[in-house]
Amino acid sequence: MDFISSVLQNLLNILFSFTGDLGLSIVYITLVVKLLLIPLSLKQRFSMVKHQNLAEKINHIKEKYKDNTIELERQLQKHSTESMKSMLGCSTLLIQMPIIYSLYNTFLNMPQNSASILIPWISSLNVSDNLFIIPCIYTLTMLAPSLISFIPYFKVSSQIAFSKQMAISTVIMSFILTAKTPVAIGLYFITSSVYSLIEDVCFRIYVKHKSKLIIN
Repeated sequence: MDFISSVLQNLLNILFSFTGDLGLSIVYITLVVKLLLIPLSLKQRFSMVKHQNLAEKINHIKEKYKDNTIELERQLQKHSTESMKSMLGCSTLLIQMPIIYSLYNTFLNMPQNSASILIPWISSLNVSDNLFIIPCIYTLTMLAPSLISFIPYFKVSSQIAFSKQMAISTVIMSFILTAKTPVAIGLYFITSSVYSLIEDVCFRIYVKHKSKLIIN
């Protein structure tokens, strides 16, 4: 963990030497880490879609063989291995946690009195945003992936339905997470969530296009 933090700190210093702005450096280093994690991120997305599709298939099997216990058990056993594989794919997020933690720790140990042109109303990236602009932006970026699901073209049939409870939970958790934390951390969260939104949109387009090719 210390090794990863050291590498990221050195990378942040290199980026700062080029940009002269710690805010921009945070955005760039976040994007660099995200791009390096693309293989794991895509594997996780494909596994989630596969797991959701499999869950729908199992529900269909349960309904179809609800009066035939023996055949139901045989069919469920047949799909159990596939279900385990898809769930293991979703666990790739755990592999990313040490890197994310190290990145978080790197931002916490930044120099004092570091301002940025990206956030002109804040005198230092080490303090929280008393105007709560950063928490509001982060909350919107976290809600965006679910909101675009209401656009017919981006809707994936296997996705989990978005409810009011989920919306409220997302708003509360996102706001709390960034309300009292240093702006540097909020900037990291916003950059990360915007990147994830773009990746999600691209992934949805790919899934849609692939589905059309299969149908044709």
